[in-house]
Order: sequence, then structure tokens, then C-alpha cells
Amino acid sequence: MRKKRLGVIWVCLLASLVLASSSLLAQGDSGYYLGTSANGYQIPRDGGLKLEPVTGKDGWYRITIDFTEENRDPMYDGHYYKVTDGTWNADGCWGVDNYAFQPAPVKILPDGSVAGLGSIYIKDNCTLTILFDANTKTIYDDSVQAFPTPRIYGDFNKAMGRGADWSMADGEALTLVDQNGDGIYTGFYEIPKYEGSGNGYMMATVLSTKYDTTYYIFGAYEQYLFDGNPAGMGKVSYLKPEKDTIYEFRYDSNSHSTSIVECITDQIVQLPSPVIYGDFNGWNIEGPFAVQFERTEEGTYTVAHKFSEYKGDGDGYMILVCISKKFYNDQWGMRWGAHEQYKLDGQVAGMGEFSYLKPDKDTVYRFTFYPESKITEVEPIQ
Repeated sequence: MRKKRLGVIWVCLLASLVLASSSLLAQGDSGYYLGTSANGYQIPRDGGLKLEPVTGKDGWYRITIDFTEENRDPMYDGHYYKVTDGTWNADGCWGVDNYAFQPAPVKILPDGSVAGLGSIYIKDNCTLTILFDANTKTIYDDSVQAFPTPRIYGDFNKAMGRGADWSMADGEALTLVDQNGDGIYTGFYEIPKYEGSGNGYMMATVLSTKYDTTYYIFGAYEQYLFDGNPAGMGKVSYLKPEKDTIYEFRYDSNSHSTSIVECITDQIVQLPSPVIYGDFNGWNIEGPFAVQFERTEEGTYTVAHKFSEYKGDGDGYMILVCISKKFYNDQWGMRWGAHEQYKLDGQVAGMGEFSYLKPDKDTVYRFTFYPESKITEVEPIQ
């Protein structure tokens, strides 16, 4: 009876050892894999693209892969990848939502949908190093990532209370926006008085960033001095305000130059020439959509502009003539807005007061502005 009992105990011990060995083997086989278009979206563990631990960085893994012309996705073109636990299970895959740079790169199809089912999109053929921080489930790679719009970065952040100096992050760098589609990106910022002993705040305009897989930081990639020459490697521009000053930063995407204009609240500036503006041109008094008069030898101003047939329910297109702009700094933010402006009959335009133009077909009109009376004559010419 005792021998039988001992035999049962040995069997249980052996079973426990087998189970423990199986568990250890399973643990030894665990890890992180690349699920990718490069090998036809195989089950990642079967695809063999296993990430290797990074020496000295607990919980970090890395892999380098060649994305070539031969292994591009044949249907959607380009390259796609996720980091996985070896499966395609939803709770074991990490993609665009876990990408360190946001918005993550994705491919938008002609119908507006996104290809890749949450995979990170790599447009060009390249050799890519991918890092995965398993502690936070964050993915990094060394592809170049363009910012949605240009931004100014430098050593001014702490002085402005906008995070760490040289930060390129949203809400910390000075982001610029193209307000009217003319390729000029602008932003208004109050820069504190420079208290240092140098040439001023160091600044550059940066367009893109790249993750350094050696030092584990994002660095500026394409960047420019304010004069349009490439920045980086110690090359910066300087701004040295003698007091707290509001500036308008204007980046020209064609020349890559950035101009800086000092702005004073309630400052009024004459436009180069009068403009007509309204709801027909998005209320633009400057830029490519502004309709600018040209001065004639007689001292009047004239311009021709085509209006589409008015199909709205109102009295017609709202239209005004603007002479100058004003810098506003109020609860709605900092901006330039129309200042001296007139209706077509020469009357000063108040809040909500407009002239109207209601073409019953597509029509070209000639506008003639008389600077003394402020009257604008309108005649159809086509």
C-alpha cells in the first residue's frame, strides 16, 4: 500500500515538472514580433521577425527591417507594420494608437478611408529601425515625420511657460498656420523680454522630426534659419526683445524664410491698396483670395472680378471695401482684422452692415473706387 502511494506521489511530481517545464518553455518563447506587409502579413510568430531586447533598457525591444520595392503591399502600395505578441489578436497588437509621433502616419485612400487596419504606414522604401517600449506599449522608428504645420522652436520655452527649452511638442513650440491657403504660415506670440547676456533667444523654424535610435530622443530634421538657409549643427537665428513684445511670425513655404513683425494692440496699418472682400472670398483682406484694386492714372482704383450666380436665400453676396487693418488682442485672440471699410455707396460700414451683389448668372464686374468720396461704382462687363 505504501509503495503504491509513493508511486502516485512520483507521478504527481513528474506531472508537475512537465507542466513547469512547459511553462518555462512557453515563457522563453514569448516576446514581441513584427506583423508586416513585408512578409505578406503572416502570423507574426511564424514570420520570424522577432524584436530583440535592448541591452541596458529594461522592457525595450528593437528590430531593423528592409522595406524594399519587392515587399511593398501589392494592393495598397507602401509598407505597413504593427508590433505584436506573436499573434494578430486585437489585445496583442500595437499600431497607430501607440505610435510615439502623433498623428501617426497612415495612408488615406481616395474614398477617404484609411488603409492598414491600424497599421503604421511607411510610404518609401527604406531600411527602418523600430523600437518598442513594452513598459508603456509605445512604438518608435527612425522614419522622418513631418509636423502638420511649421513651428518655431528654441530656448524661449521656459521664459514663456511653455515646457522645456527646445521642445517641438504641440502647445510648447510656436505653431504656425496657413490661414488663407497662400503658403504663408503665421502665428502671433508674446515673447518675454530677453534677460540673458547673449544675442537673444535662439530660434529656428522646424518642419519635421526624426527619432534617434541611438540616443532615444526626437530631434529636429528639416529646419531653417529665419533668412531661409538650413539650420541645425549650431546654426540658429536670434530674437532679442527689449521688453515683452507681441510678434507675428510669418513662414514662407516657398523661400523657407521667416519674417517677424512687431505687433501693438489696436495698431492700424494701411493696406497696400484698397480691397473688396466679403463672404464670396472667405472674408480675406490679404493673401491670394483678396481682391485688390489697382491705382489708375486718374487717381481712382479699379479691379475686375468674376462672381458666380448667386444661389443663396439672402440678398446676395455680402461685399465691402477695406482700406486698412487693425491688430486685435482680446478674448478672441490675437489677429489682424478689417478696420476702415465702406459700403459700395461710400457709407462707413458698421457691425453687420454690408452692400450686396446678386448676379443671376456668372458675371464679371468692374469695380471703381473713388478715394475722396469712398464710393465704389460697379458695372457688369461680361
